[in-house]
Amino acid sequence: MVALLRAVVGLQLLAFSSIVAQQPPTWTVQGDTAGAPPGCSAAVGITVISTWFAAFHDADSAALARVTAMPPPTGFVFSTGKFTPSDTFVRIHSLPDLVRYARTRMRRHERMILEAVRFYGWRRRALGFMPYFARSADDLGHNPLAGIGKAEYLCGQGISILNLAPRPSYDPGPASRRAPPNMRLKLSARGGRLIGKGSALSAAAAGRSLSAIR
Repeated sequence: MVALLRAVVGLQLLAFSSIVAQQPPTWTVQGDTAGAPPGCSAAVGITVISTWFAAFHDADSAALARVTAMPPPTGFVFSTGKFTPSDTFVRIHSLPDLVRYARTRMRRHERMILEAVRFYGWRRRALGFMPYFARSADDLGHNPLAGIGKAEYLCGQGISILNLAPRPSYDPGPASRRAPPNMRLKLSARGGRLIGKGSALSAAAAGRSLSAIR
């Protein structure tokens, strides 16, 4: 079953591009998404990131297969540090193990809510990014815990690296990244393009659609 799901991943990722304008992220986009290589799109990567976190929350094996890359020879890497003294460090390299872990965490009502993603530009066909998120679960205490990550989206395949950890106290979080308040993407019937300006994305004009990001 896993092999069959992996076999159609390319076609399913291509389908993201046709619906990407209808699925804006609920989190803030920051950093450098420009300069995508031919056949690649940061907009598709943004949709993949949103889909991955939603699929993990639901322990949706089919959706995780669509948006998780297994590139040879290194394969996929997922890890999460200890958010509390009783939490467990996890490192995963396979889709079945990832699905098994997601199902275990779902029983604990695990939630990882994305707040912002900072992109670090394309390196060949890989787009590096840093997710900021809030993590909560029955076994993690009463209040959501701030998290941060180091990750990579691989063009046409999905997320290949996702290393998560508690956000250190010296990092004030996404609110400090100087992203303009209008950078939360909105649906729009008009076209346009988001361009880099300084360390954060800046809209060239109002009413940009997600499909405008290249």
